Amino acid sequence: MRTDRLLMGVVGAIFIAFCGRLSAQVPLPDGPNRELVARACGSCHDLEMVTINGRTQENWKGTIDEMAGYGMRLSPAESALVLEYLTTYLPPK
Repeated sequence: MRTDRLLMGVVGAIFIAFCGRLSAQVPLPDGPNRELVARACGSCHDLEMVTINGRTQENWKGTIDEMAGYGMRLSPAESALVLEYLTTYLPPK
């Protein structure tokens, strides 16, 4: 009985922590190709890393090229769409 309560407490704590993590995700601004950007960038790291680092078009291009070097797979057309989204919706602050 005591073990059951302990197990339920641990499972509950994990559930609360997981739900808190999901609600803490910083959303990308609405716009065309948002889901593509979320999939491409969010596959390796938290999207907050993207949203807090507004950049110029040249700097976003460099970041996309750098991420491709780390293994991000996008076609040239997808890269252009990601660049357009990032430049439009996440410019320098």
